Amino acid sequence: MTYRPRDFWEERLTGQFDLRGTGETGLPLAYNRACYRLRAEVLTGCLARAGVTPRGRRVLDVGCGTGYWTDYYVSRGADYTGVDLAQVSVDRLAARHPAQRFVRADVSDHVPGGPYDLVNVFDVLYHVTDDARWEAALGHLAAAVAPGGLLLVTDSFSKLGALAEHNVMRPLARYLAVLGPAGLVREQLRPTHVLLNRHLGPWRFLNRWPGSLLALDRALLALGFGQDAGTNKLLVCRRPIHG
Repeated sequence: MTYRPRDFWEERLTGQFDLRGTGETGLPLAYNRACYRLRAEVLTGCLARAGVTPRGRRVLDVGCGTGYWTDYYVSRGADYTGVDLAQVSVDRLAARHPAQRFVRADVSDHVPGGPYDLVNVFDVLYHVTDDARWEAALGHLAAAVAPGGLLLVTDSFSKLGALAEHNVMRPLARYLAVLGPAGLVREQLRPTHVLLNRHLGPWRFLNRWPGSLLALDRALLALGFGQDAGTNKLLVCRRPIHG
């Protein structure tokens, strides 16, 4: 099978327009809710450490999918723009949030509008499997960050390579090689999960209890776990204000 990103996500989100469509399709909705809830808690902590609140900020949410981050930012008073490859995402979210802006676009080609105070790119860039288009996308996103603004990206940032036809993990050094020359400065790198959102092998039966995994992951993150290559992490970079 040849991976065609727009067709892939159009079909996937049309068939499952909830957190399973943008998360783990083979696991229950409760499991995906736990994964996203922990992501949101980590994001909130990172924004607090960066001294940034979403209220009144211009936010670009890349890969808005089924709207989890739409709800997160809109409920916090952001001036929100959502972008997705899939028309079904743009249409359904625009109907749900008529006061916000939604655009079907491929950020490998361009970023609509800008600049933005927050550019939110959660679980998106490792789905850009072509290296040249990945680098173009990252460059366009970096350029869209306003002075003093933040770029928020999740990946494993490790040399795991191709894990599936639609998933290629790239190391942190490759990200920084694009972001540094684009004028962005690394500020934080925080794990988003420890046991959730990963393949547990012989321990996968634990996925039946997402509430317990969520509580355990919170405790493990507080203790400093989650730094290994298999965990996803949130990279926070800022464009400095000059002058």
